[in-house]
Amino acid sequence: MKRGKERVTDTMNHASVLLLDIEGTTTSISFVKNELFPYVRREVTAYLQSTWETEETRQDVAALSKQIEEDVTAGVSGSQPLPSTDDRKEVIAALVANVEAMMDGDRKVGPLKTLQGHMWRRAYQEGSVTGHVYDDVLPALEKWRALGKRIYIYSSGSVAAQKLLFAHSCHGDLLHFFSGHFDTAVGSKVEAQSYRSILSQLDCAPGEVLFLTDVDKEAYAAAEAGMHVILSVREGTMPLPKACLDVFSTITSFAELFQEDSDSPPSPKRARVEAAEEGKEGEADTLDEAEERKVKEVDSRKGKREEKTAKK
Repeated sequence: MKRGKERVTDTMNHASVLLLDIEGTTTSISFVKNELFPYVRREVTAYLQSTWETEETRQDVAALSKQIEEDVTAGVSGSQPLPSTDDRKEVIAALVANVEAMMDGDRKVGPLKTLQGHMWRRAYQEGSVTGHVYDDVLPALEKWRALGKRIYIYSSGSVAAQKLLFAHSCHGDLLHFFSGHFDTAVGSKVEAQSYRSILSQLDCAPGEVLFLTDVDKEAYAAAEAGMHVILSVREGTMPLPKACLDVFSTITSFAELFQEDSDSPPSPKRARVEAAEEGKEGEADTLDEAEERKVKEVDSRKGKREEKTAKK
């Protein structure tokens, strides 16, 4: 941890509320990228065809149609108008083209997230998908609950999708650990007002909340709202700017939030992160150690020469 910043254990101990991001924080980015999103692309046509007559899909299609109309009017890249026809196959084909364009653009729009959530529900229920959660997350959830802390999720994925992931996780049903869930219905994750809206619902002071995320823009937004923030550095997360590392502490595992409870040394990955935060300090330490060894070797050789001279 960079000198001058609050210890992560102190920050965690002072928090009565934990607000957690998902991707790159509790869950591997590769899981969402390589399993959840490809499932939607692969199955969306068949899903719409098989559920077309259900009330849920009718509502999803109506919401998507409205979003597409707005996108076409605004000239959003990849958007295309839906055909004026009753031919189901043509309409579905146009809907799928727009869904894929939205996903290509990493759009966070509600209608897309809702449809994805409904599709993932079926995937989880059928056992086609199991939610990934890092091994260090469950022990942390158990400790936080034992300490009486409240735990919430804030993700760009819909609340329904969040609940599905944790209810069908690789560590079993984890939903009972959470006091609530937030998605982009409260606002964008890179806007401070979104975090203020969450605070109003949590009914607590900003300084009582610790937000854990892997995204620097989200960190700044939460900090602007008065929350404490620690950044998660996991495999696949985006490199963090130096300016961000100067402001926020980082962890590579939730276990580091309880580091004082263990005598185990930091992981090699944690050591690399700390070295990066400390600039050249780690390098200087290595040079000092090398110089010390060099001095000892010189003294040793000198002692042996003096010993030989004395024997002569």
